Amino acid sequence: MKKITIIAYTILASFLAAGCTDLKEQILNEQSGSDMVSDSKNAQMLIAPAYAYLRDLQSRSGVWLVLESVTDEMFFPTRGTDWNNASYRTLFTHEYDSKNTYIKNTWNSFMIGITKCNTALQYLSKLDQTEEVAGYMNEALFIRALCMYHLMDCFGSFPMREYTETDYSVKPQILTRQQAIDRIEKELTAIIPLLKDKGLVPYGRVTKAAAQMLLAKLYLNNQVYTGTAPAFTDGKGKWAETIELCNTIINSGKYKLADNFWELYQAFNEKYSNETETILPIIYNMGAGLNGIDWINITLHYNQKFGKFTGMWNGCCTTPDFLNTWDTTDPRYQSDIVKKETGINVGILVGQQYDIKGAKLKDRTGKDLIYTPEFSVQNSTEAQGARVIKYAPDVNSTYGNKSENDFQYYRLTDVYLIRAEAKLRNSDAPGALADINTIRNKRGVKPYALNELTLEKIFNERGYEFYWDGPSRRNDMVRFNRYCAARYEKPASEPYRILLPIPISALEANPDLKQNDSRYD
Repeated sequence: MKKITIIAYTILASFLAAGCTDLKEQILNEQSGSDMVSDSKNAQMLIAPAYAYLRDLQSRSGVWLVLESVTDEMFFPTRGTDWNNASYRTLFTHEYDSKNTYIKNTWNSFMIGITKCNTALQYLSKLDQTEEVAGYMNEALFIRALCMYHLMDCFGSFPMREYTETDYSVKPQILTRQQAIDRIEKELTAIIPLLKDKGLVPYGRVTKAAAQMLLAKLYLNNQVYTGTAPAFTDGKGKWAETIELCNTIINSGKYKLADNFWELYQAFNEKYSNETETILPIIYNMGAGLNGIDWINITLHYNQKFGKFTGMWNGCCTTPDFLNTWDTTDPRYQSDIVKKETGINVGILVGQQYDIKGAKLKDRTGKDLIYTPEFSVQNSTEAQGARVIKYAPDVNSTYGNKSENDFQYYRLTDVYLIRAEAKLRNSDAPGALADINTIRNKRGVKPYALNELTLEKIFNERGYEFYWDGPSRRNDMVRFNRYCAARYEKPASEPYRILLPIPISALEANPDLKQNDSRYD
């Protein structure tokens, strides 16, 4: 008999169910499978794959890698025979093409996200439309809108099929960038009144504020998305609409700025995140089989240890350009929050490295392990490049990706900084100053005077808050006209590079898709 495979994901005890079970796969026959997906009691199982998809946004082989590597925040330099990968290098230097493996993975990730949401919507739409089922449908629509937003932002156009379109012999519609913008805006506007506020759904579920924030980002970047390609500075900013959405989130009183920046990023951060400013967390939980990201493996040197874990890979670093934006006394630059247990600070690591007893560490050649800001794209030494630890895993873990750090996808600080930027671009410098200084005062750094405030200050503040958090920096660099500029180890790039190349595999699969620029072919 034909088999139907249903993946029953358990996201987290406090997330989709009161009790926690293990991640399981059930192989069902056609009849029992049909019964399961037609039972409203199984609605949470049907939405779970869409939520589980969100963890792919932190993929080291796709989304996170690409959206960080094309900026000044992160790079995997070649170190002799280690990390000798042309696809890494071309991301950083903006010499990528339609055959880049990681760009293909990023495109595929967003398309898979849409597919998982559409599958959930297909099944959920056939159930009795109870309040619970309707709520899950709206949450799936948000996750789908998030995937559409990133496809539009990164690639411009993409194929889109509605969940009701089940005749797969018919080609999907190709959405232009403007069509995608219009659709995302329409869908978000429709679901925002229907989504619930924080506190009315469990931590980790999509809330009204998450959808409002995505719509605010769409409006904030309107000048980019509606400019005449490839230029992006002649569009119209939707500043008033952006400010209004930010006002609604801030004035809701559901979120408050965290007093301790680093507590937001530590292992087992869910309680602190939920009590303070996290608007959209992506949950990791070892007990539910949801392993975290290998944050420390990818950056620390082979000879370093972090608590009980020793298997480091000596990979990615940040850049001198990004380091030069910092006042190193800023608490967000570095913290000793886990140094007693590990001998290592979190944040940005530069200079001589030590073990937990305070002895100088050596590299594999016997030289002092001194991280330098400078590196070479094609020929770095073991110690070149400043390292970053943003999400420090549990110090008792024996493997770096078994972390309990929920990922900070959206949080309240972003709302304040979005509003500050929109106000400054809309000629309200005093209002912008109040917003950015609200953040700086909370972080314990010197506030700005009115005559000091510039768009560059807001751009840098976003870097201080959200470095290595994934999608923000590329988006910011485009909006602030920094993306194509020459920077450390990267020459100036042409404006057509702003839109990533549509992967050749996608073009071959759908001849209706057109490449963003012929120079990518």
